[in-house]
Amino acid sequence: LDNVKVCRVTIEDDFPLPSTVERPANQIRCNPGTSLHASLPCTVWSKWQVMAIHRYGPKYLLKLSKRRSKAKLSVQSFISLADIAISLGGNVSFEWPRHCTGWLLPILIEFIERHQLYAVDVDGCGCGMKNASGVPILKQWRFLTSSQPQAVSLSAVRCTHKPDFEHAVIEGSVTKQTESYPPSLCRTMLTSL
Repeated sequence: LDNVKVCRVTIEDDFPLPSTVERPANQIRCNPGTSLHASLPCTVWSKWQVMAIHRYGPKYLLKLSKRRSKAKLSVQSFISLADIAISLGGNVSFEWPRHCTGWLLPILIEFIERHQLYAVDVDGCGCGMKNASGVPILKQWRFLTSSQPQAVSLSAVRCTHKPDFEHAVIEGSVTKQTESYPPSLCRTMLTSL
């Protein structure tokens, strides 16, 4: 889109580090009205972790707890940037799978309540997400946003298949594929702002 500049922080940047957070914080301060979006890793909060804890026991839970502590730091980093963006007239959005347990983090709940964010469910097949064989994928996201126009636009990105339709199963290499947003979802997010 014309007149849109995207500055990315990726997994290679080690987001929890204060030095990594300072770069986007400075960009936001220098550009009041900046919109911020986060899609943080969610593996440690997936429903599969419940089964893994049951299957692998206390040793696994200890390792998972350490990974979750680092993931919480990423959430805190996002919240600190989001607070700056909102205070300077910008909008923020955040996305995770609809049913991940990370939504229950007290710091995230408090952030949502403090800024009265809109929660919107979005389905991958509603924005053209398909597997390599062309079968639609029902990736179930939940987006939070401070922008009412963005919430309205995203709310239209839903599954329109009949209840008995068989979507592609998200497993194996398909799981990695669903980490990316289809172009139509990106356009919906950006044009709504």
